[in-house]
Amino acid sequence: MSKKANAFLLLFKLVINRYQPLLFKVIVMKILIVDDHAANRLLVTKMLAKWHEFVYAENGRQALELAVQEEPDLILMDVLMPEMDGVEATVKIREIYTHKWMPIVILSALADEEKIIAGLVAGADDYLTKPLNREMLLAKVNTMQRSILMQKNLLEANKQLTEYQQRNEAEYAFTKDIFDQLIKYKDFQDDGINYWLCPSKCFSGDLISIKRIDSERLYFIVADATGHGLAASLPTIIVNQVFQSMTGKQFLVSSIAKEINNRLRTDMPCGRFVALAIGMLDMHNKTIEVWNGGLPELVAINSSGEIAHRFQSKHVASGILDDNAFGAATDIWQWTEPCELFAYTDGVTDVLNHEHKEFGELSLFDVLLQHQAGERLAALKSEVINFMDNGQEQDDVSCLSILCA
Repeated sequence: MSKKANAFLLLFKLVINRYQPLLFKVIVMKILIVDDHAANRLLVTKMLAKWHEFVYAENGRQALELAVQEEPDLILMDVLMPEMDGVEATVKIREIYTHKWMPIVILSALADEEKIIAGLVAGADDYLTKPLNREMLLAKVNTMQRSILMQKNLLEANKQLTEYQQRNEAEYAFTKDIFDQLIKYKDFQDDGINYWLCPSKCFSGDLISIKRIDSERLYFIVADATGHGLAASLPTIIVNQVFQSMTGKQFLVSSIAKEINNRLRTDMPCGRFVALAIGMLDMHNKTIEVWNGGLPELVAINSSGEIAHRFQSKHVASGILDDNAFGAATDIWQWTEPCELFAYTDGVTDVLNHEHKEFGELSLFDVLLQHQAGERLAALKSEVINFMDNGQEQDDVSCLSILCA
């Protein structure tokens, strides 16, 4: 043999070795041949390609057992058999074997039209008439083979998708646990503090956090990051870390706001910003200090159900401006009678109903001003949930209530 021939043969072997698994997957099928006559079973076997795998049954009852045990790719089912005929066996296989498609081709004499129709009604996919024509048999088997291969690919894709979803859900649960640990929920265990946070997805782009310094002073923050889900929640990690660290050292509200802005600009990609309000309550001096950048106005509602003060947004959202352009001015207000401070994100007013109408600020303030202190947030939550259409994608919803005595 010449060198060129040897090289060609070597290349041919390499190709075969490389693609043999794929070829094998495409060609080989496990075929269950069901016929009460051994000669007929042998004839069908010889007509088909030798590389198929074959299993045999002598009647419908055996076919039913082997269909469950062997899970063949294709069943060639004779109609007339003792104990259980092919029609009854087809019905039972379709009842039991439902998790994937198992094609059944019934075999019957041309004169048995009623049996052929009964088999198709029972769930058979096709039929062949006896005596069998080899070319017709091969053609129909090859047609089934292509469909079976497509099904196998689809099942494999679904399996991989399911595995990915399970891993993704586990990772989400783990990540959410970390997020929950970052929020100091023990600081919310206060008779004068109430909150509601309803994420649109597994993760929330909204943040509510409290830091109590002593019995008379506490810091709070309400934040709303752009976007939804995990991507939106990442900036809130930075916001919460800065908030927890600096409030623990009792920094000024303006300094905390400035540092959050700087960290967001430094650590987050361009276009990721956070609307937020940072505040500090001093129960001894009866003052509330607030820096509001891009959040809806915070309101202090007195015992008469009137708005005693509004902390309007006087700054752009955090993470947009550099230090030179950043405004750190805060709004300081002193209350003269008991009141309730209420903060919320625009997800509350933007909630949509089934008619695609927004809940709106008018509805929000109607609820707040018609209820007593300590009852407002629960009433608002009930109204929003009843109004909300869960079939539509909603924004994250967050509210914070603090009683100021």
